[in-house]
Amino acid sequence: MSRPSVRRAGFTLVELLVVIAVIAILATITFGLFKAANIGRNKSKSKGEIQAISMAAQSFRKAYGEFPCCATGTDDRFRRDLLDQLLGRRLLRFATPGAPPSLLAFDDVSLPGANRQIRSFLSTGDVMTNDDSQIGANDWRGGNAACREFVDAWGNPYDYRYRVLTAGKFADWKSPNFLFVSASANYIAAPVEGDILALGEYWDPASAGGTTMLRSGIVPTSYFDENGGNAGPFRADNLVNWAN
Repeated sequence: MSRPSVRRAGFTLVELLVVIAVIAILATITFGLFKAANIGRNKSKSKGEIQAISMAAQSFRKAYGEFPCCATGTDDRFRRDLLDQLLGRRLLRFATPGAPPSLLAFDDVSLPGANRQIRSFLSTGDVMTNDDSQIGANDWRGGNAACREFVDAWGNPYDYRYRVLTAGKFADWKSPNFLFVSASANYIAAPVEGDILALGEYWDPASAGGTTMLRSGIVPTSYFDENGGNAGPFRADNLVNWAN
């Protein structure tokens, strides 16, 4: 008596390929949704931080008569001086009427003794920095670059522009407000300090009229041009403290 043949269970090659294709499609969709959600979360967080910085800068101006200023005008000093002033480590002092103020350490010997104390306009933790472990420490003394700038939810530095204290530059700023920007997910560092960013830049490019925004604070119409080219690149992803 012959035994019935037993059919071995399993998948054909075609069935395996179909399953793999379905898994790949689902993985792609899931990754896309996760990436979109992550970008949305980062944008919301960075917008909140921009609002916190803006409110702190307004409080600073009420106290000292100006928004946080920059000592030299270079990118790293703008970011570092903003942080130091909003955390109360440095302050502005108008010693001569009509002349630009001086940027002093909070405990500078030229200040009255009663005023030699840190007056912070921003609580630590409201905005991330490039080294949160150094917040509140004396890392700003002696040229140490630690904790020198605020960073957005992507870990990239916010960029800031306002008046420069260097002789002859203080009066160049024409806008009544400061400029504070996150390049969002498009951030690409400039190859040379002070250069306009090559892609996803914060400000108007040199090809669209030079450093108009950098020197005057006036936002040109071309900044909002979404057509690209020399008229002004697409900047929909930039997060800013002015309306766009």
